[in-house]
Amino acid sequence: MKTTILSFIMIVLVSAKLFSQEQQSKPEQQSAAPSKVPLLSSFESSYAYSPFKVNGKDMNIQQASATLTFPLINSLQNGKFDFLLAGISYNGLFLSGAGSTFGGSQFHSFSVPLTFQKSLSSKYALIASFVPMLSSDLKDISGDDMTYTGALLLKIRKSDKFTYSVGVAYSKQLFGSVLVPVVGVDWQINEKLSYSATLPLSEKLKYQLSTKSAFGVNADFGIGGGTYRLSKKMNSDYFQVQQIKTGLFYDYTLSKNFSISASAGYNFKQQLDLYSKDEKVNWVPFNDLNKRVPLAETKKPGATVQTGFSYRF
Repeated sequence: MKTTILSFIMIVLVSAKLFSQEQQSKPEQQSAAPSKVPLLSSFESSYAYSPFKVNGKDMNIQQASATLTFPLINSLQNGKFDFLLAGISYNGLFLSGAGSTFGGSQFHSFSVPLTFQKSLSSKYALIASFVPMLSSDLKDISGDDMTYTGALLLKIRKSDKFTYSVGVAYSKQLFGSVLVPVVGVDWQINEKLSYSATLPLSEKLKYQLSTKSAFGVNADFGIGGGTYRLSKKMNSDYFQVQQIKTGLFYDYTLSKNFSISASAGYNFKQQLDLYSKDEKVNWVPFNDLNKRVPLAETKKPGATVQTGFSYRF
């Protein structure tokens, strides 16, 4: 499979990343079974800044996000933990220095992620996720702005230190449909070092400096990116962003439930494309996305920095 096609697949699954974040960050997703019902409500926000130059001209991408998550079901009985999480999420992407090349400079997405876990035993659990998302420039809104992503995984707890998940994700995007396998890993290597991943979405290696602080390395395949439908004045064409990033991060817990984070890294792949609304494929990865011809395109890697915070209640 060509690298560019793999990159597109990763971007398609950006909305499913909301699901992967639940897997990697929630207490119930740690390898050890919980002894009491964990806190599942949370509010998370982040801001990322990525400057670069094109033909000597300064440009940048700014991305802001916020997600509120709360449990509709939260049950722990006989060592089996079941839950249904609902959320409201916003992602904004803002271009500077691009002019009218991509049909606009502000793009927005709103989603309602749903995540359900059903414990079959202390070792096995089924996890399902569904994410409807409205993604556009918001100059006019219609059903054509909607995309949908779903995932189904089987989580297997091999020990108190190692859990993995296997499954499949489906996404209906502005350029077509995608069907790909998904693998999750949660590994407590030792008392200080841990590894978590949701492939092909993200990976993280974290070292715990103290009870309050940690640092590490992460790789993110599509942070804040995605596809956005433009207004009818722009022929309902769509704008697409691809970013593949790796970097260093630092997390600090200010209080029991409140933490902040900062990271710096490099977008090894950073690509902006404008496509006609008719530039579509039937299925990925079975059809070649490289055959699409963009109306406008910019490819430029560059540095990126990000800050964020998380509050659980």
